[in-house]
Amino acid sequence: MKGFTGTGKVEVRGILITRKDGSVRSPYDVVLATWEETDAVLKLWAKSSSTGAGFETCDFRVVFEDGFSYSGTFVLKQQDAFAKNLLSSHIRRMCDTTRKGWDADSFLTKYHIPKAA
Repeated sequence: MKGFTGTGKVEVRGILITRKDGSVRSPYDVVLATWEETDAVLKLWAKSSSTGAGFETCDFRVVFEDGFSYSGTFVLKQQDAFAKNLLSSHIRRMCDTTRKGWDADSFLTKYHIPKAA
């Protein structure tokens, strides 16, 4: 069935990332189709992010095949250039942090959010 993984979870349709800091021009948007593409772009941006204790912000919106979307802000640091599953790991951490405020367990059960390697 289109839109579901072999485990029955709803797949991602697209991911929009807006880099808000770090660009000499202005904030800009990138639309991606997979978690892997998102990881590659975030790693590339991390390489040019502020050094030391500095960081940059990226807004994101993940749209799933069933039309549901999840959005937030990702704080990008230079050391993220060496990490894996940046956005999906961030989303999982947010679910753990905000678990009491909404049904994060059902969200993680229904939607395909890759785990950190």
